[in-house]
Amino acid sequence: MRTISELQDSLDADLAWRRSELHSYLGSVRRSNQDSTAQRSLCRAGVPLLYAHWEGYAKHCLSAYIQFVGRRRLTYGELHPGFVAIGLEAEVDSQSGMSATRKMIWRAQALLSKDGERAPIPWRKGVDTQSNLNSERCFDLFALVGLDSSPIQLKARLIDYELLRVRNEIAHGQYLSVDAAAYEELHQEVLIILDFVRNTVSAAAENGAYKRERPKTLEG
Repeated sequence: MRTISELQDSLDADLAWRRSELHSYLGSVRRSNQDSTAQRSLCRAGVPLLYAHWEGYAKHCLSAYIQFVGRRRLTYGELHPGFVAIGLEAEVDSQSGMSATRKMIWRAQALLSKDGERAPIPWRKGVDTQSNLNSERCFDLFALVGLDSSPIQLKARLIDYELLRVRNEIAHGQYLSVDAAAYEELHQEVLIILDFVRNTVSAAAENGAYKRERPKTLEG
């Protein structure tokens, strides 16, 4: 993941197989007899599948972006504050036997002295979605890597209730009726969100959004 092209190829390839699988599944729903037991079963089973692709793709894109930034080998002084935090926490975690108080002091000292040092971004770890990617966790991860999540914040209820809550209840054996119209609408919404994640990460890489904005100086 050393170039923007490699990053974009990775985002596109991962999205392509997910789209193919989801469209194939939707085709099965459409071909089943309307309002039949088979169709209702397909719709119920489809919600966990939609959720899996939502969490999986978000994790893939954000992890790929962190890898891309980590391989830029930038200094703390060059990076967006979120990546500074990632680098500093990685260094703190490597300090064994340090008390919470000493870690706090170390962070403060680091912030005052490390601007010119290369930030050790732990890109191999990727991001932690906590296997339960609700809207709050999603928006926090976006903020951490300097991405703007505001365009999909209006979809928080859809993510938390229509996708995550329903997925959890179905996965835990509860019966929830999901008709074909509701499933197809959720399918389309999930694809819109996946496209948003892909485009946001790609644009951030192209625009250098991972770099810290420097205050403008007055000339003359």
